[in-house]
Amino acid sequence: MLHALDAGGWGPELEQKALAAVQRLARARQLTFTPAVGRAALATARTVLFIVAPLLAATGLWNAGWGWTAVPLVMIAGLGLYGGVAILHDLAHGSFLPSKRVNDLFGHLLAPFLLMEYAGFRRSHLDHHRHSQSTADPKRFGVEHKEATTHPDHCSLDLCPAPLRPPLRFGAWAVRLPLRVRQLAYLSILPLFMGPAVLFFSGEFSVARRDFRRAESWPATVASIVFLALLYAWSPRLMLLFVIALVIGHSFTFHVFATHMTPNQVYWTSARRADMADALNVSDIHCGAFVRWLGHGLSNYHSLHHLSPAIPCYHLAAAEAMVAPDLAPLRAPAIDLLQPASCALLYDGLFSGVVYKNSESWDYAKLGGMRRVATPESGD
Repeated sequence: MLHALDAGGWGPELEQKALAAVQRLARARQLTFTPAVGRAALATARTVLFIVAPLLAATGLWNAGWGWTAVPLVMIAGLGLYGGVAILHDLAHGSFLPSKRVNDLFGHLLAPFLLMEYAGFRRSHLDHHRHSQSTADPKRFGVEHKEATTHPDHCSLDLCPAPLRPPLRFGAWAVRLPLRVRQLAYLSILPLFMGPAVLFFSGEFSVARRDFRRAESWPATVASIVFLALLYAWSPRLMLLFVIALVIGHSFTFHVFATHMTPNQVYWTSARRADMADALNVSDIHCGAFVRWLGHGLSNYHSLHHLSPAIPCYHLAAAEAMVAPDLAPLRAPAIDLLQPASCALLYDGLFSGVVYKNSESWDYAKLGGMRRVATPESGD
């Protein structure tokens, strides 16, 4: 994508190559990659199993004096909860189940268990799809958009909630550390910050930024409080482990935001480009096969999701296999968090892009766009 832009932008030749693959995908979506109750039930059962079983086992082991053994189990439960977010995401698109009405009903029921509010999430997420890869995209920084955000003297840190600013400044400082040390810190310490950031401050669907002027925010909030109270009444330790697992799960949810936020992405400050070009200008993010499996491929196939949002998560792997060879030369490069340089490419650019002025941390493209500057080490 970036090479195409350097060569003169998104033109008819690239449009035709991508269009052929997308049309083939659209035909398959209508015939094969349709919502199916059986596949949806299996995906839901897998997610529930990997949330409930590890949490109950961790609570039992903690009660028996083996508290340290709860750590890997809580991490597994966190990945299960990340899978729950993937299901909620499909429900918001009306693609998880065949019936639009049942999708909405299931979404309203599921969201409070994730401490989310379905209507607000759906509204925010569909707005993201309408403005993907433009400077008006609400997922661009996870903060409120203003016209001045593209000015070279602007600093996005000024728009971030106050509790997030110290961790972001620390992240920008950590770019000086050796590459493998940064990768270890990003993958082990960062969930302690990114999970709460997503859960509390990431948008209208988060706990702290819900729009309580809307009636639908109240039932979801009350339902979450009742759910946590019931967990506490059953076992205070179970409630604590659930909250920790949810924070871990939402730290992986952040990677879905991040598919739009690497130095491989261009944010258009000029007139919008083709929707297809915007979808290809998304970097899939990988973090191992187990995360992909439990997370239903939410960040692994995110570019494909933007090409065809109606494909359910349980069909994404097959759909990706169908079009990947044709689209590979046109897509933004994927980010593999298990590779040190690739991991650093994402997070170095993220922290510097938020903490420093635009003139210090962003390239301004010739064709009316801007993208994060990669650090020399991670950009090799």
